[in-house]
Amino acid sequence: MKQLALYILLFLFIFPSCGKKNQGVVTYNLKHSDYLETIDVEGTVQAVNSNVLVTPRVYSGLKVAYLAKEGAFVKKGDTICVLAAPDLMITFEQFNTDLEKMEGSKDSLEANQAMQLSLLEAQVETNNAQLEITMLDSIQLKFAPAVKQKLITLEMEKVKIEKMKLEKKLAAQKKIASSDLSQIGSRIMMQKNNIQMFQSQINSLCMVSPSDGFVIHAETPTFYTSGGSTIGGKIEEGSKVFYSMPLLQIPDISKMQVSVEVPEADYKRINNDQKVDIKIESVTNLETTGKIIRKSLATKNRDEKSSIKSYEVIISVDSCDSKMKPGLSAFCRIIVDEIKDTIVVPSAAIFTKDSTKIVYIAKDDKFLPVPIETGISNSSESIISKGLKGNETIALMEPPYLLISHELKSGNSIKNRSSSRKSDTLRKDTLNKIVLLKK
Repeated sequence: MKQLALYILLFLFIFPSCGKKNQGVVTYNLKHSDYLETIDVEGTVQAVNSNVLVTPRVYSGLKVAYLAKEGAFVKKGDTICVLAAPDLMITFEQFNTDLEKMEGSKDSLEANQAMQLSLLEAQVETNNAQLEITMLDSIQLKFAPAVKQKLITLEMEKVKIEKMKLEKKLAAQKKIASSDLSQIGSRIMMQKNNIQMFQSQINSLCMVSPSDGFVIHAETPTFYTSGGSTIGGKIEEGSKVFYSMPLLQIPDISKMQVSVEVPEADYKRINNDQKVDIKIESVTNLETTGKIIRKSLATKNRDEKSSIKSYEVIISVDSCDSKMKPGLSAFCRIIVDEIKDTIVVPSAAIFTKDSTKIVYIAKDDKFLPVPIETGISNSSESIISKGLKGNETIALMEPPYLLISHELKSGNSIKNRSSSRKSDTLRKDTLNKIVLLKK
């Protein structure tokens, strides 16, 4: 058993010098290809514009009588919510009843005033007739005795005074009638305006969709009223609501975007107008493209216990599909850099020797170290800007010393020879130890 171990140890030291081609070295065949640096993130589909429906200007007693189902697709003009307002309906009916009474009072007033004016006008006509008779009597005034002349003159004065009184009374009555009718007319107009306002509120209780889209039920904080009931929470049929409270949201699906959270390390590499490949994971074969349109400067932690900061990035969507609903998850591949037809090398194949970057090119049964210069690079790949043609076979791991060809500059050759002598000395010492152990 001891001898077997010695033979195995001897084999391990002697084997590398056997000269078998590329023994144990993983290689990679280079060819011209496209360099693509990407960042993969997940986000949520959003509508760029959304219509939020809120309760109308009705201040109390509102309740949801009908509500379109959440997620249902509706068209512009479809009824999506109906509110019940019993107090409003009672007030509306009472105002209509009061209006009818006001209009009846106005008709009665007009009839009474017409009758009074007719009587006064009749009296004025009678007075005019009496005045004409008196004027006829005045023709005989010069032939009448002095006393009768005096009586006729007084009678004429009386008729004239009566005429003036009747005319003034008639004019005053007309003004009074006009004022009374104007006042009741104003009250009727105000009542009609109130009824019209209530009618508008009643009409607003039936809410229609302002655009095509998917229905999303609103959710508001819950609180308790003075009567002990609750208001708020998820809006459903039967929910009690109040003025200006959000009820529904109808996203405009004609223009969509994706919101993603990018870690701080990747955020700096992202710029506006970078292309993005988008895939909706829950929908089969739903893929599209977009670009970065906005970067948020506000940071937030991914969770309460994490210290990693992230930033919100908004991605536009070039082509919207009817299956792309707000709220769906989207896989986004952000293209940070893209260079066509270049030499791309795995970063694992690049080594540093004396501050010089090199790769090992397979040549016959050896590997030739070749100095290179790199361009754009990431954690996994690098672009070779100088040193390679793009048709070589390179090592993905550093080859054993005996498989490395020493055709570099003299300085490197000297270093390699020095290293070779050290290796030979080490191998001889090891063989001597094995021989001693064997004895």
